[in-house]
Amino acid sequence: MSTTMTRRSFVKAAAITAGASALGIEAAHNLTPSNKAWADNDVQEIRTSCRACIANCGVIATVSNGRVIKLKGDPIDPMSKGRICPKGISGVQALYHPNRNKYPMKRVGEKPGNQWERISWDEAAKTVAQHMIDMRDKTGKHGLLCTTGGGGNPQFFSPPRFRNFWGAGNVFEPGCAQCLLPRAFTMPLVNGIDNTSIADSGCLELYKPAKYGGLTEVYVMWGTAPAWHSPATSGRCVAELRANGCKTIVVDPRFNADASKADVWLPIKPGTDIAMMLGWMNYIIENKLYEKIPGYEDFCEQWTNLPFLVDPRDNVSLPPVAQDITKDGQLLRASEVFDDVTAENEGYVYFDTETGKVTKAFALGPDNEGTYHPQLFGTVDVTLKDGSTITCKTAFQAYKDRCADFDLDTVAEITGCKKEKIIEAIELYCSSAHGGISLGVATDQYPGSAQAAIGAAALDCMTAHLWHSGCPANKVGGQGSKGLTACESIIFPAGFIGDTKYQFQTDDAVLERLGYCEHKGLGGWVHSHIPTVLSAVLTGEPYQPKVWIERSGNKMAALGNSSSWVEAFPKFDLIVHGYMYPTSFTTEAADIVFPVCEWLENAYAQKRLNVNLMRKPVTNLFEAADEIMMWGKIAEAMSDPTSDLYDENMEACMDADKIGSPMVPPYWKTINEYWDWVAQQGGDKSVTTMAQAMDVFPEKWAEDDEYWGGTEYDGYCKVSTGDDVSGKVDPGMASGAADDGKVTYTGFSGTAARDIVDNPKKCAPYADTMLYVGRHGNEKFEMPASVIDYNPMPYYFTPEDQTEFGDEYPLRLTEGRIPYYHHGTLRNNPYLRELYPAPELWISPENAEKYGVADGDWVNVKSPRTDGKDVFRDITTGVSKDTVMAKSASEADGPSEFAPGKELTADAQAIVSDGIYAVARVTKGIAQDSVYMERFWNPEFLEDGSDGRKSWTTENMNVLTKNTGYYNPEFGTYTLRGIHVKIAKAQRPEGIWYEPTDFEPWMPEPSDFTGGAFYEK
Repeated sequence: MSTTMTRRSFVKAAAITAGASALGIEAAHNLTPSNKAWADNDVQEIRTSCRACIANCGVIATVSNGRVIKLKGDPIDPMSKGRICPKGISGVQALYHPNRNKYPMKRVGEKPGNQWERISWDEAAKTVAQHMIDMRDKTGKHGLLCTTGGGGNPQFFSPPRFRNFWGAGNVFEPGCAQCLLPRAFTMPLVNGIDNTSIADSGCLELYKPAKYGGLTEVYVMWGTAPAWHSPATSGRCVAELRANGCKTIVVDPRFNADASKADVWLPIKPGTDIAMMLGWMNYIIENKLYEKIPGYEDFCEQWTNLPFLVDPRDNVSLPPVAQDITKDGQLLRASEVFDDVTAENEGYVYFDTETGKVTKAFALGPDNEGTYHPQLFGTVDVTLKDGSTITCKTAFQAYKDRCADFDLDTVAEITGCKKEKIIEAIELYCSSAHGGISLGVATDQYPGSAQAAIGAAALDCMTAHLWHSGCPANKVGGQGSKGLTACESIIFPAGFIGDTKYQFQTDDAVLERLGYCEHKGLGGWVHSHIPTVLSAVLTGEPYQPKVWIERSGNKMAALGNSSSWVEAFPKFDLIVHGYMYPTSFTTEAADIVFPVCEWLENAYAQKRLNVNLMRKPVTNLFEAADEIMMWGKIAEAMSDPTSDLYDENMEACMDADKIGSPMVPPYWKTINEYWDWVAQQGGDKSVTTMAQAMDVFPEKWAEDDEYWGGTEYDGYCKVSTGDDVSGKVDPGMASGAADDGKVTYTGFSGTAARDIVDNPKKCAPYADTMLYVGRHGNEKFEMPASVIDYNPMPYYFTPEDQTEFGDEYPLRLTEGRIPYYHHGTLRNNPYLRELYPAPELWISPENAEKYGVADGDWVNVKSPRTDGKDVFRDITTGVSKDTVMAKSASEADGPSEFAPGKELTADAQAIVSDGIYAVARVTKGIAQDSVYMERFWNPEFLEDGSDGRKSWTTENMNVLTKNTGYYNPEFGTYTLRGIHVKIAKAQRPEGIWYEPTDFEPWMPEPSDFTGGAFYEK
């Protein structure tokens, strides 16, 4: 049977015939079949949690005769407090969208195209398995590519889990090196706590109720917009902070909802954030604000690594975009100075102003803090144990030198912000230690990603904005008295958080991950480097990826310079797509489609402060299933030793005893087994099945007084005693009694390089740890050093697009979330598209007049990528097939990513030579000479008789973005923001849906029998 994957044919499709047996789904406990669009009996309210974005807000679903008819916020959720946003409330329309992927499908027409044939789950899984076995036998296991992305997938680690079980290959996600990972990996190595992304439901201290005191007094939202990315959770939280008197600063090119309420708005030019950070540091150092933080005047001296000495002999390699920065290397090791220090007790050194001697750094406590008198600035002559003398800077002096050129006049010119406003923001930021910076996704999306993460965390360290009341960088939460624990049902990959008994992958397989040796920060999420993967696909070097399994939404709308991928698709033997509905990636690339479920059909355990939520399978339609079944069924198809499809690793990954780790469960053979496993992760040991979980959750694992009143602000000055408490105790700090009555300070963990055994437990604004990772890796084995060192301090460089194309493309483009969509999702939702039918391009009145554009006009937007002036090139890292070593760009035996080779994608990029279109919004709320545009794609072009390629080439800003040129050394980040564009007045493009009545074909049709894997018609 052939069918076209569109609304009209899908709405006529028959109900399930074989799905129940294929997926092992048993009869539902709460659903009753009905062919009505209304209900007159069996109405239930089921408490679940949303996944329309990553916030996971509590939701109550009203279910009538097996159909969801209403959604509302759940007041038990302490973070959203019963609120729900447009994304969440649209879940009914997403669930019953007539274009749902209802059954597994295989392509029967040409690519790109939309002709498909329905097949069974078993046939789909065996087809994938056959291609994987053929690949293994012909070219090796490393030809596997697994990918994921945002847009509803709670099991972020399921693709690397499958890759690790298989034993080799690559994984990527557009929102990895370009979203969160640079902060999530880097900031804990600096502040010793965690990243400060409020967008990802972090910064829990900000949600503290007023009655528990110690609230946030000053809060900086840097490149993050809580009121827009998660109105119900973080947006509500910030509104409450302001109501309680918190002062706010917003650093953002856009005058967004949070900026409109801020005490200071800095309309920064996209891509100049690090210059702003260095300017803040310069002003703080020059005006000694670091020693004027109320209550924490000696924080830098006592609790940071800024007094430690820098080794001037260290030959640090510098990035090609910033060859003029100060060349400061690793911190001096104590073993270089003292005869009695070896690898067994390695440490750092400082100069003590009382003794006049270079001294080994030590962890502070009440019994020794009075002996610690470090020098903060200047240089010190150090006699090494071999008798030679070197002159060392302190780390704080290194910072002073690094930011010396960034006086506020210079910073104002670079960033486009007024000097007096920058001063106002810095003074407000330093007026209280009870607050700090939340760094958002904006800085993750250009090659300064790691440098911005270091910069923001270092600013908080320099100004004592961490690990006490009111700080976003904090650890909160007491213990409950019910014997319950906090929950989360993440499934981790083998080898990610500990060894397994069965060895699924070798060290060589890890080193073969494309781009990993150079960009070692990717190891934080066991990912590969996206441009290096693309280069390998196009060139076959160092090896050829052959099978691609994609579990997310629309890669054509999410990947930078997305048209450059078109020439990659024919290089694969098989491309698989698992998603809830067809996207541009489906029609452009997929050979097999798996029907993945919507969040109302999904199960997941999620902690929200002191409440454990449970996302429950409220209903289940057709043959759609949790994406874990896609991976599991493919693995199961290769697990039978008697089959021609057998693979030893795949047999092992189905067997808990062979895996040998309770943290790494095997694949589940039925969806009910998986649901029961999720229920067991909910934090209540009495719950063993999803049927029980339906009645128990949501559940408080700690009462409010236990959670907030029991919080120990247990950072650098935790007191572990009961009686005679001495020393410096943070206001509101809880204390507990130790058996021996000894007073100790916890200090900061994870902030010393791995070779430092005698950890002085300081926070580390001078990121010696990052430098160490670049040279040695973060694996259990020694990795080859990166070509470019991971610099321990932030540095600014002018964006490539500005230096190369700024004259011809004079406007600097940024992007950012809006309340209606998350990543590439929901552009096919009729209600949300009515609210926001097309991307809007914000432009200042001055620039609008210059280009002859009025508010509401359509405009055409082009970049050097659409015009063929910046074409993706061969960026092979010069990986040696013999040694798997990254070679230097200066070596003659092969290019590196720092010496790109020939153009590869000129023909593909020509597909988007017409540029894209948007509606102009003329506003003063945009940074100088900048424009803003939201990501977009047009699912209407996947309807009958339409040109599917137009779905991603008409209004998709990611055909403008940049995956060429310089990549961030630490993570390989490419450029999604701060790119340069030109605009011209235009007409509305033909074929797009824009008027409210246009979206009628996407309206749910609940009277249509949905079948469902729970019952047959």
